[in-house]
Amino acid sequence: MLGIVQKKGNDEKLCGRLIAYARILPTPDSDGDSPFDDMIQNGLLTIEGDFRTFNPTVPTPSQRKKVMDDKLNNLLESMQENGVELPENLDVDTLRDRLHELSNMEVIPIPARIGNFSNEEDILNEDADIYYVGEFIGANQAHFCLTTLPIYYQARYREQTKVEEMALLNGILSQFEAGDIMDNDDIQKETAELFPEGASLNTFVGDLNNLLNVRVIPFLLACETDNDYQSQIALFYNFMKDYPQQEDISRVDLAIQKLRKRSDDQDARKLLELSCKKINAIYNEDTKSAELLDAEIKGI
Repeated sequence: MLGIVQKKGNDEKLCGRLIAYARILPTPDSDGDSPFDDMIQNGLLTIEGDFRTFNPTVPTPSQRKKVMDDKLNNLLESMQENGVELPENLDVDTLRDRLHELSNMEVIPIPARIGNFSNEEDILNEDADIYYVGEFIGANQAHFCLTTLPIYYQARYREQTKVEEMALLNGILSQFEAGDIMDNDDIQKETAELFPEGASLNTFVGDLNNLLNVRVIPFLLACETDNDYQSQIALFYNFMKDYPQQEDISRVDLAIQKLRKRSDDQDARKLLELSCKKINAIYNEDTKSAELLDAEIKGI
């Protein structure tokens, strides 16, 4: 669209991280004193923005009105102190109402910044949705094009996320209606398999911390052979496939494997304990605890 080429990613499933770049051709009459000179590296002007965890605190309408009123009052006081008369056709109350209308317009924050890339290969190696907006003579129009693209990208990413959330919710409701929802008692029965058929995190409504510590870990540690373990851990991966940070699941797998070889491995035991706590924190949307646990895990 409009000469913009997607170099990496899928428009139908945006990942939430955007990188956009333009190639800047030299301007014949440039005096080498452009404010954009420091932003261009080897002829490339790049911006990047990460919208995956960006949750801006948007001021309330009353807060925005207060800010507008304060600014207008300060302006009027300053004009009065300096002997500046208001134009005859200026109605202060009408102006104030208009500012209130403008302050109530929805604003989409754009957490984008100038990228630090000196060649196209480095850009394409990044894990992001990557767009090339074309060649420009000078950086003025390129900068304008690049800084407006995140507005559209962010809106599309939010819309896709919302659609996915609605689909997930509808799926869970359908499972509820079909009686497929499972709790701890349903899963923790004495069976030869770690999880019954159809069990997944999306259909689970019980205590995940209890499930991990009472069912999953003892079951996996007790597997008699490596082949048995591999088949059962595959069921665990499948059960947790919708968990957002899959590296935590891999870490649990690694820690259990170490404990199966040496049961007194204290680092592995600590890693397993912290990983399960983090998984439970994320499952319960306790972001602060998850971040603290992640920092502790990285310190091992």
